[in-house]
Amino acid sequence: MNPNDSAPVATDQTPLNAVGKPRLSAPILVAMALAALGLAGAVIALWEGRDSAKEMQLLVGTKLGEANNAQKELSIRVEQSNRDIRDAQNRVAQLEGKLAEFQGQRVAMEEMYRELARAPDDWLLAEIEQTLNIASRELILAGNVRATLIALQTVDQRLSRADKLQVVQLRRAITQDMERLKALPLVDIQGVSLKIDNLMALTGTLPLIVPDTRAAVEREVRINDVNENIVARFGRDLWHEISQLVRIRKIDSAEAALLTPQQSYFLRENLKLRLLSARTALIARDETNYKEDLKLAREMLAKYFDTRAKVISNAQTMLKQFSENPVSIAAPDITVSLNAIRAARAARERPLR
Repeated sequence: MNPNDSAPVATDQTPLNAVGKPRLSAPILVAMALAALGLAGAVIALWEGRDSAKEMQLLVGTKLGEANNAQKELSIRVEQSNRDIRDAQNRVAQLEGKLAEFQGQRVAMEEMYRELARAPDDWLLAEIEQTLNIASRELILAGNVRATLIALQTVDQRLSRADKLQVVQLRRAITQDMERLKALPLVDIQGVSLKIDNLMALTGTLPLIVPDTRAAVEREVRINDVNENIVARFGRDLWHEISQLVRIRKIDSAEAALLTPQQSYFLRENLKLRLLSARTALIARDETNYKEDLKLAREMLAKYFDTRAKVISNAQTMLKQFSENPVSIAAPDITVSLNAIRAARAARERPLR
């Protein structure tokens, strides 16, 4: 058999592989390679995208944590800023208070500097005004004309030594007030009141027409006989009572004989009250009641007390002299001098204001 006859005849041009499968063409292989490369690229891109998403998620989480921390720090800073603002406000308020205090101190210092800058003559006028105010109160309240005259004379002497002051009008006013006070009747209120007080203190020892010494004698006998026995004491007291049953005395006034020791006590107290009323009327310048009380006191001395005693005669003479002196004098004043000194001070202080 011819070998060439047994070989199959190819009906087309497609080659066959050893196993009888058809071969892939080059374009298909290229396409498949490109597809494989695309798939691999897609897988790689997907993997990388997944990693990028994780990284993005981690980054976002980190950023959110940082944002939260920043917010917390911002809140802390805002709170600290608020505290700082409140502290600043408190400090501003304290500074404003200190500023107001400093302003008040500045005003006080300016006033003090102003006072220190005043001339000695201004101080002299201020002292003179104070002296005149005191003298005026003494004159109005106590009617002490003598003390007021002394004060006016002292002020006039001080002004006479102030050569730089123009005080002619002031000295003229002071002289006018002194002349008015000198023209008034001199009433020594304090001296008369003191003498009446001394007489009031003596009312308990003034001798009566009928001596009220019986009780004193009895007390003296009892005191001296304390150490004696009962029988001797009884005999002495009995003899004393018997000797006092009949007593002969010469009495000019029948009414005085009726005075008992108790009545004598009330008589002295009434005399003291009458003198006290006279002194009160003297201070109040109530001449009517003053003279009436002195008259009644003199009548009591002449009627119930021993006028032969020197102390009684001196008391009657003194009360008579007091009743003859006038006490209801129109209340004087020194307003002319006060107005003049105030005008002088106002004239000197006006340029400083």
